Amino acid sequence: MYGKEDVESMTAGFRVREQKFICGKDYATADTMQVDFFEITEQQHKASTRKKKELASSIAKEAYNLRKSGRYLELLVQRNFHKSDYSVTYTYDDEHRPDPADTKRVDKDFSAAMKKLYRMCDKKGIRHPKWIVVHEYSTYVDGVWVGKHHHHVIMQRVYGLTREMVEEAWSGRGMARCEPLHFDHGYITSLAKYIMKNVRCKRHWRQSRGLKPPKMPRPNDGKMSRTKLKDVCENRLEDRAFWEKMYPGYTLHYCEPIITGNNTRHLIVRLYRKETGMQQNRRNRP
Repeated sequence: MYGKEDVESMTAGFRVREQKFICGKDYATADTMQVDFFEITEQQHKASTRKKKELASSIAKEAYNLRKSGRYLELLVQRNFHKSDYSVTYTYDDEHRPDPADTKRVDKDFSAAMKKLYRMCDKKGIRHPKWIVVHEYSTYVDGVWVGKHHHHVIMQRVYGLTREMVEEAWSGRGMARCEPLHFDHGYITSLAKYIMKNVRCKRHWRQSRGLKPPKMPRPNDGKMSRTKLKDVCENRLEDRAFWEKMYPGYTLHYCEPIITGNNTRHLIVRLYRKETGMQQNRRNRP
């Protein structure tokens, strides 16, 4: 039951929407989940299901600042990749490095490497791996070129695909390093931030076909009032027990409160599956 203050808050023209981003098959089995709480207007509350999903997707992709720029990348990685997969870096040697301004050549080089890898896979009957790549470019800043072109890749380790094959695909251009993808609770978030790290250097990321987006269940506009959201942002950000009670089967990684450009609250809650004491009664899931 909401108190009088909560009811007044919810009827003052804004509501608080809860939107889950489930990085797995479903709530009961996913390894990780992110939950957004953000203020919406009454008109947005009454919108169609399609419009609500469009808003949720734009929230995940929107770049409030540099920290947000890798958010959707992070969700895609958590949804589609695992600790058995590969983390790959492709760099250029001096002889083969494209001109600093030639970003199209940089993109084409990576595409050519993937085509070569696919041909190697076809010869051996190996399924084509799925991937996400971030191209980082040399960038002209204050009269000088900053950084060097290179590529960060996260790639599936499909059956039969070796590290040597992944590195061979880049041969003749420079150095290739293929390593196991470390997939602990904080690594993927850190990797996304690292990949998007240098605000001075231009970059963009793209993905192969077939990657699954995070699952977005129907949003809930009654989970929390504006007053409750304010209290949570001020007092509950590190309260693990509070979040475990709200989302059975998960435990808190960390919370990220944001004041948006229109001066409303937005809270991102990152959760991961509890390794012990997992909820057995799935009927109790929210």
